[in-house]
Amino acid sequence: MLKKLNRRAFVIIVAVVAVIAIVGTSLAWFTTSSSMVQKFNIFGFDVSANVYFDNDGKKISANSYKDENGLYLVSTDKNASNYIGKLRVNVNHSGGNALVRVKMNYELAADGAGTQYNVSVPFKFDSKWFDNRTADYCVYYMGDGSGKADFTKTELIKGFDEANFDTAGFVESTSIKLLVQVDAVQVNRYPQMWNIDTLPWK
Repeated sequence: MLKKLNRRAFVIIVAVVAVIAIVGTSLAWFTTSSSMVQKFNIFGFDVSANVYFDNDGKKISANSYKDENGLYLVSTDKNASNYIGKLRVNVNHSGGNALVRVKMNYELAADGAGTQYNVSVPFKFDSKWFDNRTADYCVYYMGDGSGKADFTKTELIKGFDEANFDTAGFVESTSIKLLVQVDAVQVNRYPQMWNIDTLPWK
């Protein structure tokens, strides 16, 4: 009888620990992520990204505005060097065939507190990219429709639609923390690696 009770207690303890681990992971979904300049060297290809701010033709590296979690701090002040409307991203690729996407998540930061920012920031993407952020926070390279990365360097963000940037409710101290993360898979492996049945533009 005692052995049965001990075994039941052990099972309950393991279950509680598992629930705590899952909850902890979900609550830390953003702050433990690290931003984008991750370089993949898998299956014979490399992908990476160059993130910068365009200040009247002068490029300022976004690395200067990274926090301890690798997130980019962007300002809502139009006069700031790191104004969100000045953000630009180029994606680099070399090696074998790959499908490429860029994940973009946002956290609204004001008065020392951070919350997830679900509004689609109105970046203007190059026509070879498919904006699927409302479904999975990702922008997919579709190129000629095949999705194959046929570039060595290509522009992702090429502009900003100022008129459609909703800043209602922002206070003066509001800033946005931005995750930009490049991801790539073999052409025939995206269902398993990305957990999608079809490419989102098809």
